[in-house]
Amino acid sequence: MNGFEINVGPAHPSTHGVLKFKLTIEGDTIKKAEAEIGFLHRGKEKAAEDVTYMSYLPFVDKIEYVSALNMELLYSSLIEKALNIQISERAKYIRTIMAEFGRIMNHLVFLAAFGEDLGLISEFFWALRERELLMDIIEEISGGRLAPVYIRPGGVFFDFKEGIENKIIEAMEKLEYKIKEVHEYAIIKNSIFKARTKGVGILKKEDAINLGVTGPNARASGINRDYRKLNPYLIYDKLDFKVPVFDEGDAYARCLVRMEEIKESIKIIKEATKNIPKGDYLIKMPWIIKIPPAYTIEIQETPRGEIGMILVSDGSERAYRLKIRSASFFAIKAMEKILEGEKIANFYPILASLDPVMGEIDR
Repeated sequence: MNGFEINVGPAHPSTHGVLKFKLTIEGDTIKKAEAEIGFLHRGKEKAAEDVTYMSYLPFVDKIEYVSALNMELLYSSLIEKALNIQISERAKYIRTIMAEFGRIMNHLVFLAAFGEDLGLISEFFWALRERELLMDIIEEISGGRLAPVYIRPGGVFFDFKEGIENKIIEAMEKLEYKIKEVHEYAIIKNSIFKARTKGVGILKKEDAINLGVTGPNARASGINRDYRKLNPYLIYDKLDFKVPVFDEGDAYARCLVRMEEIKESIKIIKEATKNIPKGDYLIKMPWIIKIPPAYTIEIQETPRGEIGMILVSDGSERAYRLKIRSASFFAIKAMEKILEGEKIANFYPILASLDPVMGEIDR
């Protein structure tokens, strides 16, 4: 193909991690895009073969470090499924609340990074300021912040402290007001943001389906699919929440989907917190567990889409093999399609709108 080849990344800060794209351009138009991954590979899947099932918990947080609680939930659910055990109702409520904390915090980091990539530094500070509301509560509950290691097979490590429910409700009411403010001034009324994102980086519905894109990126392209509704787990079948779907498929729609999901997650947390039952937060389990030979799959709706974990067990205290189906991997592959015919100046807004995390890709 004729044209001029340039490399974007892997060291550029706006590539959201060590990601490299080889672009073929003519003038300022991208004719072909090829993603190169693997620069961050840390052997997280292979490490599961070297440590016990419980000892692998801290590794899980580092796989997808922006929404670590959701990865803890996925892994713990996988182990419970392999052992055929059921957790208590109280643990299910606590896990649901924490999973939605993770969803909100992830989307706030998305908004902050998106604003920074567009030169809107106020958006960066606004989003991270609101994120601290939840980080403080998570620290009070678990003792950790970025990587709390709170959800574990059998339930959670610690029960909710007395009075924490009131703090959660107060934080949600404050966040509900603040997110409307951020939504209005950082997105809806921001002419720069709209000019850089509306009609930019369109992912057609049929392309999203064919390329295996899931989560907010798929719902922004008109695909009404959310695993919390499709195959409910925890207490999602008991909760009243909507799945935001937009048809435009552009970078602007991908942002709007996530903003609407924050609002729905606030509703979920408030409803779950008000109805949390009494009972045990953890069922008794030995620290060293052995899983009978089996092939176990667990799929859940994380903030980036559907992530699956496949466990092959052999009866020992360690995994024979652990494999992860990454939502970001498919989003990056879809970007190759999206970039064809786009202006090179739109590269960074498009990448930011897909919200990839390279730790989830380079496992």
